[in-house]
Amino acid sequence: MALPWKKEVKKTGQEIPQVSKQSEKLPDFGVSPVSENLEKKIEQPVVLSETTESTQATEQIGEVISEAVIPPPTVAVPVVQPVIKDEFTKEIENILSEDLTDVFLKMNPAQQEEFRVKGEETASKIRVLLSATKVNVKKILVLIGEWLKMVPGINLFFLEQEAKIKTDKILLNSEDLKKEGKL
Repeated sequence: MALPWKKEVKKTGQEIPQVSKQSEKLPDFGVSPVSENLEKKIEQPVVLSETTESTQATEQIGEVISEAVIPPPTVAVPVVQPVIKDEFTKEIENILSEDLTDVFLKMNPAQQEEFRVKGEETASKIRVLLSATKVNVKKILVLIGEWLKMVPGINLFFLEQEAKIKTDKILLNSEDLKKEGKL
């Protein structure tokens, strides 16, 4: 095999490559002649003799690796603080969910979860609106209407009628609680 560089061996036994005169004439493109020559094929491949002991050892290592149980990476699970709801918020949720069980059960699980979450948000917003000195009935009606729009295939007339009925029930309930001094 003809190599473009000569090898010198120092007294320590380390080889030092020296560049031949041919590679000195080439322009510098950021690649050394040594790395170019390393990419060339080796004319005579090195063949290692395999023994049965080394094959058995390799198989045993493979078995140990395949039997090793690698634990899954740990993922930080966000801790959700439980929302503490007062009695009035629970009553608002009950009023909102009245007469909607059939509609709720016809939804797929993803829609059900989204509908439930939006309903809880609506109930908490209504609770805040009712705790104010001046109650804005129109905002409550709009909140309930937006929540009911999530029901697939709902009739607009039914939506308006149901939102009005639920708003009236919530207002009556809040007035009763205010008279009792619980709100």
